[in-house]
Amino acid sequence: MSEVNGRFSDAWFSQWPVTDSYLASDGHVNRIPLRLTSTNLVIYGTATLDEVLKEFEHEEFRPVTVGGKVPVQIWFNNFTDTDCGPLDRVNAYVETWYSFPVTPKASPLDLPYESPFSLNVMHPEALVWLQRVLCGADKHGNAIGARAAIAVGREVWGFPKHPAVAELSFVYGEDGAIRFSGGLHGKKAITVRAGLPENTPGSVAVPVDARTAPDACLTPNQNPLVPGFIPKQTRYGQAFSATMHFAPWDAAADSLEVHDDDAYYGALLKSWHFVPVLKMHATDFKIVAFKPDGWNAKHWPSA
Repeated sequence: MSEVNGRFSDAWFSQWPVTDSYLASDGHVNRIPLRLTSTNLVIYGTATLDEVLKEFEHEEFRPVTVGGKVPVQIWFNNFTDTDCGPLDRVNAYVETWYSFPVTPKASPLDLPYESPFSLNVMHPEALVWLQRVLCGADKHGNAIGARAAIAVGREVWGFPKHPAVAELSFVYGEDGAIRFSGGLHGKKAITVRAGLPENTPGSVAVPVDARTAPDACLTPNQNPLVPGFIPKQTRYGQAFSATMHFAPWDAAADSLEVHDDDAYYGALLKSWHFVPVLKMHATDFKIVAFKPDGWNAKHWPSA
């Protein structure tokens, strides 16, 4: 089957030709590198180190800190098309995750806090640690893309995606704000209202076009005691391109409520005492996820 005309037509994607494919447990064949296009809201903030460390008792890594706090990013992703799902249709879905940088426990890293932008850590020794992910149906209520994303994400990259389709909504309001709501099994997880950074005086636009190292991203060694999870730790690389608009979080106009009704996503994040500091919006986010670095034949000894 051929792709729908116009899908991934941006010239940026042409540099990432297909190298592999994966037949996931949901029955869909996924192209690798896996491509995604989206609009995004990202909230950068701080979390309490002692609380976050409770998740790292059995890990070989520990969170990077900035001024003694963990620099957590919460992503709200409105995927307009992805390679998750049938080849002959647009595969949209909504997603949210939170992540932060880590280093090996033998090499702890505490960076100075100089401005809100200090929380967007770009340190050569840091790895991107993805902690929790929820996937939901697109704006039409179609969950094909979400289910496919859950299957391939868990099976190939070990993404800590909850196995159930979540109740997620990403909406641009007429008042110039993004509204996001997230829940799981009918229980609230997170609620956000954020004004668009590009409409804020003094906002900063940053064009980004980058590729990580092949092993710069890392997924947790997931807790086998949590129902529905498979212990699997994976290192992988990504490439991405976007124009990112940054502005400080406006406590007077923006709002973020983390709920503890949902134990998997919301309750954990709330226990970390997350405080929003900076926000980012992009309407042209393009990303590819490469197969895990451990999959590469370079690790096999020469004949």
